[in-house]
Amino acid sequence: MTGSLPPLSDADWASEFLKYQSSPEFHLLNSRMTLEEFKSIYWMEWIHRLWGRAIGLTFVLPAIYFIGRRRVSKPMMLRLGGIAGLIGLQGFIGWWMVKSGLKDDLFAPGSHPRVSQYRLTAHLGMAFLCYTAMLWNGLSILRTNKLLSMNSGAADSTLSALRHPSLAIFKRSVAGLALLVFTTAMSGGLVAGLDAGLIYNEFPYMGLGLTPPKSELFSEFYSRDPEHKDLWWRNMLENPSLVQLDHRILATTTFTSVMALWAYSKYSPAMQKFLPVAAKKGVHGVVGFVWLQVILGISTLIYLVPLPLASAHQAGSLALLTWTLVLGSRIWYPSRAARLLAQRAGVSASRSGGGAPPLASVAAARAGRSPLVQSRKKKAVVPN
Repeated sequence: MTGSLPPLSDADWASEFLKYQSSPEFHLLNSRMTLEEFKSIYWMEWIHRLWGRAIGLTFVLPAIYFIGRRRVSKPMMLRLGGIAGLIGLQGFIGWWMVKSGLKDDLFAPGSHPRVSQYRLTAHLGMAFLCYTAMLWNGLSILRTNKLLSMNSGAADSTLSALRHPSLAIFKRSVAGLALLVFTTAMSGGLVAGLDAGLIYNEFPYMGLGLTPPKSELFSEFYSRDPEHKDLWWRNMLENPSLVQLDHRILATTTFTSVMALWAYSKYSPAMQKFLPVAAKKGVHGVVGFVWLQVILGISTLIYLVPLPLASAHQAGSLALLTWTLVLGSRIWYPSRAARLLAQRAGVSASRSGGGAPPLASVAAARAGRSPLVQSRKKKAVVPN
């Protein structure tokens, strides 16, 4: 499928269906598919591609405007350019992923054609990275502007609280949790790519025990090396039974980590004293989303992966990552905002003293926050 226009006539639909009928997927998996059934999967793919292109345009065009008109600082120019590059790379990875589904076979005779789980996971991971970059920059802008809108005393008090040594363990824990959530979501991409959710549809057991037999988890069937040197890693990435088990272990670890973080924030005397109120509320949000994600994951498994539940489960992983980053934005020290506040204080001190502004005020002026610039330009400048 190429271009932006869908088939507009019966002849166009027949032509597209004929192309699909020449693919390995049709011959080996969907040989009884009707034209109406083909239309349903065509529209799903077409909407996905057009939606991806719309995302690119609605980001890249405004980014070009803001950079061209110098409405953002130099660091933000680099960030916008980086995100635009990620969006372009995501489009390429999507094409690369779809291309893998045109092979007659991926691993062994008898397996039905599908896209590579590696490429599918890469496509999912790049989508998460694009989203995370946008989210983090947005949170950074909001946090910086909030601090700059405070009076000097309140801003200094907020920054001092975030620098307290007692918060160090909590900050590192939130960073580790964000990485764990992302890793768990990527393991879910492997599960989807291998259709691993269609086996062992019970929880917490997998067959007769908590795990399948070791001979099944580390089967020589998946090894390509004559000496089986790739036995472990190929089973971990290509064996549906082990891939599902790994996802269960990661999901359970994520859930346990969130509850441990909640207990630490609630029962540690230091956290009760020094953890900001906004961060305490953020922990509650993470707890709520991790419970929702566990319920969605188990429901998706026991009901044999219905599309609405599977989609909600995938969205749940992004929601959990989102709130973990929101929690991080409330507890991690905003270095750039602190620099801007220091520059603003330097400008104020120089103006009150009647002397020439120091070098720090020049940097502040370039960032668009100096009174020297505000008096000459009325354009709003994003500070970070």
